[in-house]
Amino acid sequence: ALAFITLFLDPGEKAILQRSSGTTGDPKSYTLSRDAMLNSARRTLDFFGLTGGEKALLNLPVHYIAGKMMVVRALLGGLDLLLQEPSSRPLQHLNEDVAFAAMVPLQIEESLIYEDPIGRISSLLIGGGELHPATRDKLSSIRALQVYETFGMTETYTHFALRRINGPDPDKHFRLLKDVFISKDPRGCLEVHVPGVTPAPVLTNDLVEINKESDGFTWLGRFDNLINSGGIKIIPELLEEKVREYLGKECLVLPEADRKLGHRLVLLVEFEGADPPLDYWMKELRTRLYGYELHKRIISTRSLPRNPSMKPDRTSALNLLL
Repeated sequence: ALAFITLFLDPGEKAILQRSSGTTGDPKSYTLSRDAMLNSARRTLDFFGLTGGEKALLNLPVHYIAGKMMVVRALLGGLDLLLQEPSSRPLQHLNEDVAFAAMVPLQIEESLIYEDPIGRISSLLIGGGELHPATRDKLSSIRALQVYETFGMTETYTHFALRRINGPDPDKHFRLLKDVFISKDPRGCLEVHVPGVTPAPVLTNDLVEINKESDGFTWLGRFDNLINSGGIKIIPELLEEKVREYLGKECLVLPEADRKLGHRLVLLVEFEGADPPLDYWMKELRTRLYGYELHKRIISTRSLPRNPSMKPDRTSALNLLL
């Protein structure tokens, strides 16, 4: 953290380089603009009304853009930055109130399991992966906590849209931060322009539905994950959301080569027990899913493959089908 602060505060120093995680494509290296980082940080500070002297928690690695941006927000907003070694339980030794923090789903899960003091945080950002429905339910009962899912990427210097997932009136879709502009390309994928941060609109592979007011959107899935089965294009992320709700298990919908359909659907379910109820799961899904959504077979695994950002690793998961 100190090395990055020293580098950031001296424009005469070498460029700030950032490598993307590679979770949604091949990893790329970027040269970060100090001005763009400040402009991105300012949007977040304004949205949450953060002021000098309030405490912000840094528990994410500074070599990722999310960690760097937490440092920049603290520098720009005069926040008191509390440092915690990145781990699955960053709140384990927290003994004071924190105005602002950001965590990945694994950290949320572990904090809730071990009853670490997550309620001491006023505003919490969650990014880097999907939350389990049971975890969402637990977070919704912590009244003092404002929980937001984030949407962003390295090219946009962390999030440009947020979605409140708890409280009396949670958001149905992601809300854009101030002065962020979005559109869709012919594929239905999101294009975003963040003035002062992105020099030009950034085209993504994220399939979205933009709301009528154009101030927010619903994320559907990734274009590169689309499965064409018998001429029907299936968005696996949407189907996975249904299956999680019905079975209460983490899962992945994967394609498997099929002579007639081109690809057929295979369901990979995370199950720690010794005797997974495959027949029961199939019976449940037959009564709840459309015919074209139904999986040709179900495979259980003790743990879904995940990348260092804790997002599902679909490429590695395909090897489990062999």
